[in-house]
Amino acid sequence: MLRILNALLVVGVLVSGFVIYSLEHRTRGAERKIAGINDELAQEREDMQLLNVEWAYLTRPAHLARLARKELGLRPAHVLQIVMPDEVDGRLAERPPENPAAQSSDPLATMLKALQ
Repeated sequence: MLRILNALLVVGVLVSGFVIYSLEHRTRGAERKIAGINDELAQEREDMQLLNVEWAYLTRPAHLARLARKELGLRPAHVLQIVMPDEVDGRLAERPPENPAAQSSDPLATMLKALQ
């Protein structure tokens, strides 16, 4: 009887050792997976910071003004170009169209042609 009990205890210890080993193996695998995810998160945060810095650099007013002059041919507004909303009606009708009979159905296009 004592031998059977000893044999059962040995088997129990071996099974316990196997269970503990497999649990440790799964735990270490999970730790490696968590470490990999943390590394990816750190890389994504670094990329986001880099993109924020790049966005701040590209949206600087001086940079945008240079691009507007170079690519779009824009220049800074003159003081006389700035008007109050109630003054707009008086400013639009400064010049009559050159040929009223040749006006198209699009009044905006007509005004742009007249300004050229």
